[in-house]
Amino acid sequence: MIWFKIKELEKLLIAGKVSEFLTYKYLLSHLLLFALLKYFPGGGGESYAIWASYVRLMIVLVAISWGIGKTFEINRTGDNKDYFKRLISLSLVSSLRTIVVFFIFAAIMVTANLVAKLFGFTLIREGFWGEIWKLATFLSLQLVYYYILISSFKRVNATSKYERYAEGI
Repeated sequence: MIWFKIKELEKLLIAGKVSEFLTYKYLLSHLLLFALLKYFPGGGGESYAIWASYVRLMIVLVAISWGIGKTFEINRTGDNKDYFKRLISLSLVSSLRTIVVFFIFAAIMVTANLVAKLFGFTLIREGFWGEIWKLATFLSLQLVYYYILISSFKRVNATSKYERYAEGI
């Protein structure tokens, strides 16, 4: 990979010498860099406990590395076509579906909180257990997103199903 010599990379791109795998490595590096910048403890984000910030950073780095790697592997062992077209398209729809799941979850939690208040209970939102709850929610949303995305990649790369769907479009 070329890290700083952009003109050298431009020449390779012009010559068509940048493979799909190298492009994948650039994408993965880019996503990991963004994750590091966004979730690095003390980076100006939300004020989590420092240990929770590190856990959140590890969750997102592992999720991106594993999830994006899994989609690339599925595509390569499938028909090995149009990886980036598929990734960009399916990622958006997977994100939108994950947002819907989040809102459903949030509605359930708000309802549970209101019911708990009616009975004189309070849900733990602060301290150690509050951080654990936030981390569990964050991890769950990562799992939902990558489950949807990976499942889509598997369906698209199941050749017989793919051809049947393509004919119906």
